[in-house]
Amino acid sequence: MEEGYKMITSQFRRFTYRELVEATGKFKEELGKGGSGTVYRGILADKKIVAIKKLTDVRQGEEEFWAEVTLIGRINHINLVRMWGFCSEGKHRLLVYEYVENESLDKYLFGDRRTETLLSWSQRFKIALGTARGLAYLHHECLEWVVHCDVKPENILLTRDFEAKIADFGLSKLSKRDSPSFNFTHMRGTMGYMAPEWALNLPINAKVDVYSYGVVLLEIVTGSRVSSG
Repeated sequence: MEEGYKMITSQFRRFTYRELVEATGKFKEELGKGGSGTVYRGILADKKIVAIKKLTDVRQGEEEFWAEVTLIGRINHINLVRMWGFCSEGKHRLLVYEYVENESLDKYLFGDRRTETLLSWSQRFKIALGTARGLAYLHHECLEWVVHCDVKPENILLTRDFEAKIADFGLSKLSKRDSPSFNFTHMRGTMGYMAPEWALNLPINAKVDVYSYGVVLLEIVTGSRVSSG
């Protein structure tokens, strides 16, 4: 399977599993957990701080891993998280990303950071606008059409200056621009943020991300969880 990805992955550094075990201190500091894996803080040999995503179920996550490597190799935008490298060694599948200092948006809307740092209206607007720009890039400016499929506060990371960066492309889908919709074998996303098209078995296109973004936007404005997820 890896042969087909050589051209895409050649631009990234390929890490050994031992390197990433050492970088994370044996996966000691957890930054977050999602459906396909857990993200840890790591420090590389050159002292660069990174975020390292480790798949929890390699057999189920193999498709998500290569989807993310393939997709992230084709995109470059200030509002999308950047990937530095990956590890595909034996049963281990890991992705190495830039470290985004202020963690994810959900921490500021619903979690511990909410009491420490109340987001101002200008910061909320900045986050909403940055997220919209990132999605617009995926939907309209890439050479291939990209649907993220899992837009939610947990997948919106915040820099030190509260610039938004969309993360976690494990469920994303690529398609040619002349294709009106995508074909999926199963539903993708998080309950509460998923568009009705998924449940109604209707054609899936970029509008499902727009629906999810609308839910996120409402949560940014109200500061509370309005989804059922």
